[in-house]
Amino acid sequence: MKFNISDQKIVIKDYIIITVGTLITAIGLVLFMIPYNIIAGGVSGLAIILNNFFGWWVGVQMFAYNLILFFLGFWLLGIGFGIKSIYSAALLSFSTDFFQHGLGWDQLIPSLMRETGNAGLEMSLLAAFYGALIAGFGMGLVIWKGATTGGTDIIAMIFNKYFSLSVGTGLMIADTVITASSILISPLLPMYGIIAIFVTARTIDGVIEGFESTRTVLIISDHYDKIKEDIYNKLDRGVTFLKGVGSYTNQEKNIVMVTISRSEIGLLKNIVKERDSSAFMVILPNSEAIGYGFKKIS
Repeated sequence: MKFNISDQKIVIKDYIIITVGTLITAIGLVLFMIPYNIIAGGVSGLAIILNNFFGWWVGVQMFAYNLILFFLGFWLLGIGFGIKSIYSAALLSFSTDFFQHGLGWDQLIPSLMRETGNAGLEMSLLAAFYGALIAGFGMGLVIWKGATTGGTDIIAMIFNKYFSLSVGTGLMIADTVITASSILISPLLPMYGIIAIFVTARTIDGVIEGFESTRTVLIISDHYDKIKEDIYNKLDRGVTFLKGVGSYTNQEKNIVMVTISRSEIGLLKNIVKERDSSAFMVILPNSEAIGYGFKKIS
């Protein structure tokens, strides 16, 4: 399989974004999640629990757990893992231990709180929110580029195959068990963990939707042909004609259907307004757009 210069640039760009996202995730873990024992499920949550009891390095644990999970996924499910995911999981493990033990960043926030006289401030809630926000943003970048940081999603797929549970249910069970285990450290920690899980999930969705946010627009107008040409020339987007029949006039109409990015909505409205100010438009949100002008099928 040959790669041209354009493909190579895309691959390099993907790895840069994955690297940045992974490092941001590690920073969220080290600054907030680890020092305040915020358990938001996943292998990182399990690693933080055992770090609290045995002092085992979180990054080394995550690397070992992901290695086992990747092997189980290959053995029980017969699935392969992209080099991007393996790279991200390994980098997250290394960078977490480097930031924590090499740079001592896990003590930055506690030290700052003591120096500013706020040592008594309840930090667990803030740590759950900001740690999840930062880690979720990093994971969102990684997932956006088609990789994962490893973790309990493999367990969820095993549950799906052998116990007929949906992947979502399996993931919820695995993460819930890990988060609930934080009660061994403190009775209040599971509540903070639930907050962190919710914030992380919403942040990941927000990142992906923010970068890939698209809309499908349906336009009903007698000037459909001119609108189509303007869309070609000004937006460089493909157009599909749908056949419709007006219920009042019983006349056939061509409905213009076009998928665009969210930032292009304003320009499309101007195009339609210039050609037919009485046109009817429906703008629909998309969960994903794949094909020419958007992302490739993977």
